[in-house]
Amino acid sequence: MTPEQYTFLRNLAANRSARLSSAIAMEMARTQDLGRIRGRAVLYEESDFLKAETKLRNAGLAGVAPAPGRRRSEADDAASEKAAAAPVTEGLVAVVALGIEGVKTPRGSFLAMCWREALAMSFEVLLVCENLESMQRIHRYRWLEPYLKGRSALVLFRGAPDWFRIDAARRLVEEDSRPVLALFDFDPQGLVMAASLPRREALCLPPWEELEPIVRERKRHDLYGAQEAGCRPTLNACGDPEIALAWGRMRLLTRGLNQEAFPERE
Repeated sequence: MTPEQYTFLRNLAANRSARLSSAIAMEMARTQDLGRIRGRAVLYEESDFLKAETKLRNAGLAGVAPAPGRRRSEADDAASEKAAAAPVTEGLVAVVALGIEGVKTPRGSFLAMCWREALAMSFEVLLVCENLESMQRIHRYRWLEPYLKGRSALVLFRGAPDWFRIDAARRLVEEDSRPVLALFDFDPQGLVMAASLPRREALCLPPWEELEPIVRERKRHDLYGAQEAGCRPTLNACGDPEIALAWGRMRLLTRGLNQEAFPERE
């Protein structure tokens, strides 16, 4: 989904409005099955608010957007940890440099920097990774090589609600102009997030002959079952061949797989 749609979900979950008549409300009713259209308005019940909260949780987003904090220098006194001050990671992104001249990231680690500084780095392709743990193990995903094609890459953690915020990662992606690779969980929400990335060159998944046996073995029906209903309209409407292929395979298996379980090779 788009940032505008996620903002709508936050507002709906927080305000619990019984009736809305905006264009985004109509769109979400038609594409996400949120509310019932009555004439020019959309009517909501408690089940719709719960559905909005579930969609936010599945996307790793807080139900209500946190209020912006002040700069640490504007805290009420000189103490370094003031509740009213902005988090020390405000504006920072977590990244791993792969083949970028002059930048080295030791295996199993990542770099933290302002998103603008990361944007200024000399890389050829941006690889957006859903989970921080997987990003730390990125060197073990040798099956990524056909996607990277020998290019220098900046691996970007897509962010979390409270640290290395999603907004900072989103700003980096939106302000950049280089190709984007999507590395997400093999589950409905992962496909939805991958489909929403601009300039996406590829959906990065292990070869199917390696991935399918692991998906069957792990039996993560919960990943599929908890997300399928909310993601189905978006994925059914997606015309991208890679997303459609992965979605079709996932529906046949009725299970997903977290990317930490993807095959590794040193």
